[in-house]
Amino acid sequence: MLRDVCELLVELRQLRQWVSYCRVWNAGKGRYDKLPVNPHDGSNAKANDARTWGTFDEARRYAVENGFTGNAGGIGFEFANGYAGIDLDDVIVAGGTLKPFAAEVVRIMESYTEYSPSGKGLHILFKLNEPLSEFGTHRRNDELGIEMYDSGRFFTVTGNVYGEARPVSERTEAAQKVYAKYLAKSQSQGAEKVLSDVSERVNLEDLSGNDLLERMFSSLHGAEIRGLYNGDVSGYGEDDSRADLALCSYLAFWTNNDLQMMDSLFRKSGLMRSKWDEKRGNQTYGAMTLAKALIAGEGYRSINASKSYVREITTPEIKTLPQVVTEADRISSISKYVESEGGEVTLEMELERFSKYRDRKTGYSNLDAKMSLYPGLYVLGAISSLGKTTFCGQMADQLAFAGEHVFYFSLEQTRLELVTKGLSRLMAQADMRNALTSMEIRRGIKSEALKAAREVYVSRGKNEYIVECGFDTNVDVIVGTVKDYISRTGVKPVVMVDYLQIITPVSTHQTTKDVVDYNVRALKKLQTENDLVVLVISSLNRQNYLTPIDFSSFKESGGIEYTADVIWGLQLSIMNEELFDREAKLKAKREAVKEAKVAHPREIELVCLKNRYGISSYSCNFKYYAKYDLFVPERDA
Repeated sequence: MLRDVCELLVELRQLRQWVSYCRVWNAGKGRYDKLPVNPHDGSNAKANDARTWGTFDEARRYAVENGFTGNAGGIGFEFANGYAGIDLDDVIVAGGTLKPFAAEVVRIMESYTEYSPSGKGLHILFKLNEPLSEFGTHRRNDELGIEMYDSGRFFTVTGNVYGEARPVSERTEAAQKVYAKYLAKSQSQGAEKVLSDVSERVNLEDLSGNDLLERMFSSLHGAEIRGLYNGDVSGYGEDDSRADLALCSYLAFWTNNDLQMMDSLFRKSGLMRSKWDEKRGNQTYGAMTLAKALIAGEGYRSINASKSYVREITTPEIKTLPQVVTEADRISSISKYVESEGGEVTLEMELERFSKYRDRKTGYSNLDAKMSLYPGLYVLGAISSLGKTTFCGQMADQLAFAGEHVFYFSLEQTRLELVTKGLSRLMAQADMRNALTSMEIRRGIKSEALKAAREVYVSRGKNEYIVECGFDTNVDVIVGTVKDYISRTGVKPVVMVDYLQIITPVSTHQTTKDVVDYNVRALKKLQTENDLVVLVISSLNRQNYLTPIDFSSFKESGGIEYTADVIWGLQLSIMNEELFDREAKLKAKREAVKEAKVAHPREIELVCLKNRYGISSYSCNFKYYAKYDLFVPERDA
């Protein structure tokens, strides 16, 4: 991250030409690329749209708050208004010395120079009093590893100064010398030839993305994009699917994840074939490929589980982040806030808003006697076979039947599995003697009890939604689907996510802990910005399977422990027995757990480990009828 002590960039820091950036996986090249991010709303920052840029402070704040630091990302400067840059790629050799041509470029330019994030290259920032287009059309020399831009690009900025500390200076004549010696004679292929190859196959006039294609084909990876667009899969070992994903990944980047345009351009490419529209479950192969190609961090997108296509989610414009205020401003603003006069948001307004949630209940009588569901991030953890999914699925039914709108994101189980479990549960609640199991229902067995249970869902399940996500769903899909629903209906649903540890990483460079922390923060942000109840299921560490549940039981528990508002754990009631207080007797513990897990019903305890809305350290006992996917509350523990 840019150092505060670096005064050499004081002029640039006053400009609204800053963006954040994150590193994302480029499937086509098998490497990480740097994706510019709008510091106002997290969408893709566009080199030709100053509305997607911000101030230095805004870009830095967004990068820090979203974990774009170190190897994950940082901040960058967009070239415009006479500011330009030279990129010297991989020019630092053993011993920290420069390649001869790079040393000469640095000497000629005599302007602000810093190390690139990799530490193997240099960035030189300077000013021009005439556009770079006056020099010529070439912008890069791949053989040497030098590029020069004054528009259409951003440079990462590290503040790690190379050599003599110099300010950003006007260096038009020096840039002309460098251009004439190292770029004017470059044999880089021009956009005209690239486009001529493509125009033989498609009528560019029919494409709304005509200008976009031109930019794509003349970009850094233009030759590869052109080859893929023409149907050349030789670089992918004749693996058509990998080639499809590679092209879609490029299209995602250049269209800012505009799925309609991505689909349209792909259909006009040489890779298009009948396989694109073949059904794979409830989606087509094409829809699945486009979904995988969406670039993390570029706004929110949703896979509509009830359709066979992917559609874009539109989000409302987000205002620029406020500037930092002084201590006096804070005292004054708090005074006005409490006095409930002269402010956009007042204490009375927020108390009235918060009071609307005080009577929202889970539907479990013993749990409801101890708490209400206020807006917040709730995490429920348990070992396998203790009914995490059933507990949340039953709560979803109970909330929906009470009039709440509920979204249940299932990353592991299908809609069929969840609904048949719900039908079995409804039958058991009415009369366990006549209840069918979920498997019996799936095998086609019918009964009057089943008919009655179906009618309950028809009449009372209208606002309950199960979203089949699959194992390739990242958190942006979840966030986008919820925001889309709020935007379309004006209703804020209760959101359940099953489960945290199998949400796909937005970037393959993330560690397991990074993934969990990132997803927890993203769900917390969704919850906070929209006053939602968000309940997330979490798995537990294997080493905690034979011990009473606590904070350390949760996988990668740091992000969960500090970010969640309420943390619950389900455990076998026998965990309260003296046997589980001892370090020894491992075999006896295993036998006790095994016996307790096959009991019918199972004795289950819900333990509250954290509660920001009231008393914690409470517990509730349940009888879990696993056969019928039913939790029955017992008396308060």
